[in-house]
Amino acid sequence: MTDFEIKVKRLRAARRLRLRVLDSGEVVVTCPIRAPQRYIDEFVADNTDWIAEHRAKAQTKLNALTAHRDRLFFRGVEHDFRLTVSSTGKEGVEIAANKLLVTARAEDHSHVRQVLEKWYRAQAEIHFKKRLPLLADLVNRDVKTVTIRSQRTRWGSCSSRDTISLNWRLIMAPDSVSDYVIYHELAHLTHMNHSTRFWKLVAEYCPNYEAAEKWLKDHHSLLQF
Repeated sequence: MTDFEIKVKRLRAARRLRLRVLDSGEVVVTCPIRAPQRYIDEFVADNTDWIAEHRAKAQTKLNALTAHRDRLFFRGVEHDFRLTVSSTGKEGVEIAANKLLVTARAEDHSHVRQVLEKWYRAQAEIHFKKRLPLLADLVNRDVKTVTIRSQRTRWGSCSSRDTISLNWRLIMAPDSVSDYVIYHELAHLTHMNHSTRFWKLVAEYCPNYEAAEKWLKDHHSLLQF
């Protein structure tokens, strides 16, 4: 028995057992679809020290939001981060006087993250669902659907069905940077690869794309919380 929940993902493509601890502290075991449960239990038991170490690291990162984090980005502007514990249960986020003010019912790191993410997602929905069709029109592309997601390794993605998905965390980046990601995905509607022709089209859409890519690389850790 463990004092934490184990999420098991059975995949046809899996050839062996694999263990991960997500940023949230959740423990995930990926395994072949027919792997016996006893093998999974033994695998977890054999790696309890490793799991404990990485869950502790994840918790430290989570704690950093309210224990150490004092600045947060919104559309490329850094704001002082201030947390207020609500006595009425009312929760929300607002920006005032260059401060990002968070009201939550408890000073619980994971809960404060949920309040912030909900607000950021809502802002991303409003901004990008207006911005993306506008940029698509400028380059004569027709996008049928815009979705806001929480990709772990991508800022955006697209499909051959003219659907583009954007990572909600992009709302923290400057508009010029999020515009680049949009143009990047729009270029994929023509070239579903990263060929020379693809990058030439990206450069036509967004001449300063290299600076935008550098900003994302340099500030990646600041866009996480």
